Amino acid sequence: MGRKNLLIPVIIVSLIFIAAKAVLCQEVAPRADAAEDAIEAQNPVTEGAAVPEDKESETQWIYGDVINLDPQNKTILVKTLDYETDQEKEINITTDEKTAFENIKSLDEIKPNDTVSVDYIVTADGKNLAKNLSLEKPEAQVAPIIETPETVTMPEAGHSDKPVTGY
Repeated sequence: MGRKNLLIPVIIVSLIFIAAKAVLCQEVAPRADAAEDAIEAQNPVTEGAAVPEDKESETQWIYGDVINLDPQNKTILVKTLDYETDQEKEINITTDEKTAFENIKSLDEIKPNDTVSVDYIVTADGKNLAKNLSLEKPEAQVAPIIETPETVTMPEAGHSDKPVTGY
C-alpha cells in the first residue's frame, strides 16, 4: 500500500511538468500585420524630404590624412583606417555652408598630408557631408633637455651655500 500512495503524487507531478512544457514550448503565431511593420521600418516614408529627419542622428566620424582636396567643389579625400576591417580606405568628404570648421576658417587652409577629424552624415544621394571638420595641429615639439655639468647649490646641514659640481 505504501507504494500506491507514493505513485499517485509522482504521476500527478509528472503530468503537471508535461503540461507546462507543452504550454511553454508552443510557437506564437505571427501577427498578420507584423510583416507590414517590418517593411515600413526598413523603408521609412517621408513626405517632401529626400532625407528622413532622424537620418542626421546617424553622424559618423573619421580621423585621417588628407590625400587630395578640391576647393572649387568643396571636397576633400581622406585616407583613414577602417577599424572594423583593419584596412586603410579613402573617403570623399563634401562640405557646405553649414559645415563648422575647427582650427581653421575655411577649406582653403587645408593641405595634403594634414590630419583631420570629420563628423559627417551620408546624404540621400550618397555623399558624405561634413557637419564638423577639424584640422588636427601637431603638438609643439619640446626641445630635449641637454644635461651638462654645472655648479649646483645643494643644501647640506650647516653648509647651505657651499657649491657642488654635478649634473
